[in-house]
Amino acid sequence: MSAQTITVYIDPTQQEAQQNNNYSLYLAKKVNDTFTVIWQSLGPLPTSTQPGYNYENTFQIAVPSYEVNYGTVTEKQGSVIFQGAGISIAINLGQSVDLSAGGEFYNIQNDGLPGTITVHNARQGNPHEILCDQSGYPIFVNIESGMDVGKATLTPIDTYQIWFGSYQESGTIIADNIGNTGIITFEDSDNATISYTKDGEWVQGKLPSNAAQVNENLKGKLTAV
Repeated sequence: MSAQTITVYIDPTQQEAQQNNNYSLYLAKKVNDTFTVIWQSLGPLPTSTQPGYNYENTFQIAVPSYEVNYGTVTEKQGSVIFQGAGISIAINLGQSVDLSAGGEFYNIQNDGLPGTITVHNARQGNPHEILCDQSGYPIFVNIESGMDVGKATLTPIDTYQIWFGSYQESGTIIADNIGNTGIITFEDSDNATISYTKDGEWVQGKLPSNAAQVNENLKGKLTAV
């Protein structure tokens, strides 16, 4: 799988407003038709450990392989948390892996469906599957139901969600109350552009240039006259 690039433009007025709210910019990847985990983030202001977002921002995404794991998911004070319980194993799309009754992954094979990762689960107790990127950062956690004994399939999709929100660490479950999200889907290209306008809306493509905006404002004034 080749690298993918998402370029995000933020209108300067909105950049200032989101920074004043102390909101971060988040990115999540769709797996099994849902977004569950914050994958990458940019803070309102740069720190020694995290970059901040600007007018133009670039997310570089290169995930030629994944890691699969399982964990225990619980709900505490209205927020979902999870705790990894196994030792993750590297795996590629189109492969399958066995999970033993004792909780060990083994026997990776190239017999899965294209674009999917299959877990043959023998562990009781409905362990919740976790999918990570190749660096071990969680992309998806099954928070709805655990794996039954038998076959479970994970399907990463080249669709991403981006939004502003209160601080959360990367790799944590997305808060239930987020809104106003932008969607990026890769189809015929490995490059995508999305913008956050001065009206607080996500639109595909670049923001209008300053010259175009000045012309639009002037046009509006002439029409009013």
